[in-house]
Amino acid sequence: MEHTHTERQIAAKLGIPTSTVHYWLTKRTPSKRTGRRRKTDVGTDRLIFETSEINPFMPATLIKRHLELDCSSETIRRRLKENGLKSRIAAKKPFLKPVHRTKRLQFAMYYINFPMADWKEVIFTDEKIFASTGYGSIRVWRPDGKRFDEAYVNPVNRSGRFSIAVWVCIGVINRIHLIARQTLNAEYYVNHILEPIIGGIEDTSTFSFMHDLSPIHTSKLAKRWLIDRGVNVLWDWPPKGADLNPVENVFAEIQRRLSDRNPTNREELWEMVRDTFQELPESYFTKLIESMQKRTRGVYEHEGGWVKY
Repeated sequence: MEHTHTERQIAAKLGIPTSTVHYWLTKRTPSKRTGRRRKTDVGTDRLIFETSEINPFMPATLIKRHLELDCSSETIRRRLKENGLKSRIAAKKPFLKPVHRTKRLQFAMYYINFPMADWKEVIFTDEKIFASTGYGSIRVWRPDGKRFDEAYVNPVNRSGRFSIAVWVCIGVINRIHLIARQTLNAEYYVNHILEPIIGGIEDTSTFSFMHDLSPIHTSKLAKRWLIDRGVNVLWDWPPKGADLNPVENVFAEIQRRLSDRNPTNREELWEMVRDTFQELPESYFTKLIESMQKRTRGVYEHEGGWVKY
């Protein structure tokens, strides 16, 4: 049927807005489907999605083969995207054995209702090695064919990769210490870290101390030093507990901030790491400590599994 009146004439005759006339005229006109016909129907789309849900690591090529679909792998990727799935690089975490999950769950169950005021009285600690490699590449504006011209080359010390080991604590006090030896041992740990840093706190009843259960931390020498000074240690800290330790986030933040830096020697690397740590605001450390209740609850809800931290 052809319209013999304009939308405005119809609106005036019926006493209604022109927009209302336009809506109903366009609504009653059937629209033609545009574009190519979909290669998959609703049922197939659901199968694709459910297959990926069961095995999220299965690539589109294998999904196609597994379901014997007559469509391209790209079509399968589009269907997954339509269902809110995106292809990402999988996060890497250490493998958790059943005993690890059990101890992590036990820890989470015990501390799940630990008051925030008590978490703020904990000194969290950890060690990390920062290396000269992995701090990013330097970009250069150069003409074609000049890649290896001296003016456009970033000189790299080929004498070898260098690294430093640091110890960090946050919470009641925030400190960073350069470990001045290639490998940390119990004697160094007590004499150069615990004694000058933790031993400098007069009243040991005002805080709890956290370190993981590495052989150095649980050595007779370290245990005796802590016990003799009345330090309350969280001896039930679970194995594979990096995601529970907020110091790990500090290390990641330092690494992120140094991503475009290229130290030329150990001394420069230490200065970069130390200065970056000291530039972190107090509010940043406070926020990390305040995440402890979410961390423990997350481990509990995941039955000892990893959480996002």
